[in-house]
Amino acid sequence: MPALRRPDISARRGTLAPRRLLKFASVGLAATVLYAHCASLFTSAGSTYLPPATASVAAYAVAAIFSYLGHKFFTFMSAGSHQFQAPRFAVLTGSGLAIAYLLPLLLVGQFGLPAAIPILLTCILIPVVNFVVLERWIFSGRSAAGLDGDPKRVPVLGKSDT
Repeated sequence: MPALRRPDISARRGTLAPRRLLKFASVGLAATVLYAHCASLFTSAGSTYLPPATASVAAYAVAAIFSYLGHKFFTFMSAGSHQFQAPRFAVLTGSGLAIAYLLPLLLVGQFGLPAAIPILLTCILIPVVNFVVLERWIFSGRSAAGLDGDPKRVPVLGKSDT
């Protein structure tokens, strides 16, 4: 008996935008709390103590896995394959981490701005970019099978459809 899969509801997304934004925010908030808890736990003396930077990266990885699963199954309810969506999510997560690192380095270190400015920009920019990229590139309902749902038509990077 074949496994039952939930239908991909990406075609109906436009009618659920406020609800999806609320789901996105709740998964993001839960991932943030999970990150803070794990980072604190990983650096505490009662655990296998890690240096703060290592603990932060490890906690970020735990929160990213939670975030991926939360957005896949709760926010966007995607039936797409993990082989297609997880690497894209990893690219997005790595980009967010790089932005969170580079903004303070550049704005504080090079331009002498107060640390609050890159922190605020990071808190605004990353969630907005993440929502758009998650909705349009990662959990868009498109798969490696083809942009139009035709499993015989597989898009090839750098090739045109003409």
